[in-house]
Amino acid sequence: MAPAAGGKTSLFLLSILSLFVLAHTRLVLDRSDLDALKTIQKDMGIDIQLHLASTKPCNLPGVICERRLTSNNTYVLRITRLVFKSQQLKGSLSPAVGRLSELRELTLSNNKLVDQLPSQIVDCTKLEILNLRNNRFSGKIPSELSSLVRLRVLDVGSNKFTGDLSFLKYFPNLEKLSLFDNLFTGKIPASIRSFRNLRFFDVSGNLFLQGPVPSLNRAEPSGDNLPRRYIFEEGPSASPKGSAVAPSPPKGSNTSSPKALNTSRTPSPSGNPHKSHNSRRKLGQWLQGFLAGAAALIVLVFVFSLLFWLTLVSRGGRRDSRPTIVRDSGPTIFTPMIFRLTLASRWGRRDSGSTIVRYSGPTIFSPMIKKAGDLAFLANEEGLSSLEVIGRGGCGEVYKAEIPASNGKMIAIKKIIQPPRDITELTEEDTRDLDRKMRQIRSEIQTVGQIRHRNLLPLLAHLTRPDCHLLVYEFMKNGSLQDLLEKVSQGQTELDWVTRHRIALGVAAGLEYLHMNHNPRIIHRDLKPANILLDDDMEARISDFGLAKAMADMDTHYHLTSKFTEKSDIYGFGVLLAALVIGKLPSDEFFNRTRDLNLVNWLRNVMTGDNPQQAIDPKLIGNGFKEQMLLVLKVAYYCTLDEPKNRPNSKDVRCMLSQIKH
Repeated sequence: MAPAAGGKTSLFLLSILSLFVLAHTRLVLDRSDLDALKTIQKDMGIDIQLHLASTKPCNLPGVICERRLTSNNTYVLRITRLVFKSQQLKGSLSPAVGRLSELRELTLSNNKLVDQLPSQIVDCTKLEILNLRNNRFSGKIPSELSSLVRLRVLDVGSNKFTGDLSFLKYFPNLEKLSLFDNLFTGKIPASIRSFRNLRFFDVSGNLFLQGPVPSLNRAEPSGDNLPRRYIFEEGPSASPKGSAVAPSPPKGSNTSSPKALNTSRTPSPSGNPHKSHNSRRKLGQWLQGFLAGAAALIVLVFVFSLLFWLTLVSRGGRRDSRPTIVRDSGPTIFTPMIFRLTLASRWGRRDSGSTIVRYSGPTIFSPMIKKAGDLAFLANEEGLSSLEVIGRGGCGEVYKAEIPASNGKMIAIKKIIQPPRDITELTEEDTRDLDRKMRQIRSEIQTVGQIRHRNLLPLLAHLTRPDCHLLVYEFMKNGSLQDLLEKVSQGQTELDWVTRHRIALGVAAGLEYLHMNHNPRIIHRDLKPANILLDDDMEARISDFGLAKAMADMDTHYHLTSKFTEKSDIYGFGVLLAALVIGKLPSDEFFNRTRDLNLVNWLRNVMTGDNPQQAIDPKLIGNGFKEQMLLVLKVAYYCTLDEPKNRPNSKDVRCMLSQIKH
């Protein structure tokens, strides 16, 4: 009897299991979820014919369903997760997402989705993960988003979201909050401190945010190769319910600067305060000893260097102070090292001998010049004097010419004149002028002669003659930005906002290449509208590399510092950026009539006043880009801050400008 009873029991359990499996296999997706899924995938551009697979939509890639009990005590499948990562989606997120009431995860990262985050997202009351990272979403995030109290991950980094952070009201379960690389404005709300489970917080790349950064315990880099993050963790003491509140920042800490948003770093608390104190004291003593030794070493090196230099000067003072010229009419063989050696003489000093080697053949840097014979017409003054003069400067004239047999390719020739008299007749002023011009030529060749970038004016060739040096460039049809802005200010031509923004973005890209991507880094030192040339497509080209500029003509900023850094270029770019939006050059008489006397001070007062819109060129008012132009003015404001360390770098500037869409 026992074996028979056991067999019946097994048969009964097997029957129950079979019925369960059969019932589960017959489950269908809730009709409302199915309709919503069709709309969502259609709006996101997912090319899937749902009606062909309507019986098994939960088998589609990225769609995860779970069984739910309905009010009729029957089971139905509901969508709980939508995961569409890195699928090059180019549509938008449909408001139909709000009909997925059982949705717990929505991940759409690394696509090209646009438009706003629909306000219906707040109807997904069970949502725990919302990941929209690295898309092109824009507009404001719904302020009711904080009603999603189950949310654990909110990642909207690397998008174009605008507006303030008022949606960060109450997220008791939030563990990760990532808002980096957007266009958020306003203050960081203090309510973030109430997010008791927050472990990860990133607002870097939002330079328009203001106010103190929430207090932190430890900051450490993430594995996403992005700027440093802010990570909350429980303090040494917890509240009765086990939650912890992030400690207040130490007194005297400065967290009001926009830069603090991505540079604050606070050490984690030590478990033993006495050991921590002793360790810090030993570390401080070690650092003091190290600094003292380093200072002593620097002083010794300076003293020995000074003695060595004085010895060389005393020995070289007896030599003939006149430089010697060696003329060579043979072919030019050029390398940067040879040119550096032949032009490195410091002719301003009368007590040292120098040798100058003059080459007569062209040195070609670009395939645009096919052969040396293409420039043969520049070998004598007759060929040059027949050309059209398109500009004059302190070094000489700039000519326009067509390359022979090139189907109309045009070039510009800069003529740098040398003193016509014999070398024995050179005065002290002549030698200094000659030295300056040679340094200019060397600087040009060592920069644009050796590098290529779409936003840098390329040096095509270099020629030497007994009376001058000739630098050959690609001809820029639309002239300089300075000439263009003068015509705009006088009403002789029009310049729409989209073109102005494209010019600014091109200059920023060229500057980023010089500062960040080229090795060694290059500081332009003279970034201004006159040195920005425009090609046939109004693409900006940075020109005149390394040309020295008299200190008397420079901005007060350079008078005070007497030192050029990358942040000096950023300052110049900020002035240029402001001129593009204002429609007036820094030298415009308008600024002299104001109490501020210059463009930068005027811009600061206007941008911090009640009506920043008055800084916009009146010709651009009503074109529909007011918000974008004000954002560009804010970038210009940050670039011209008095303290160089508070200015953004060229990469930050390029990123901010590229995020401003039209």
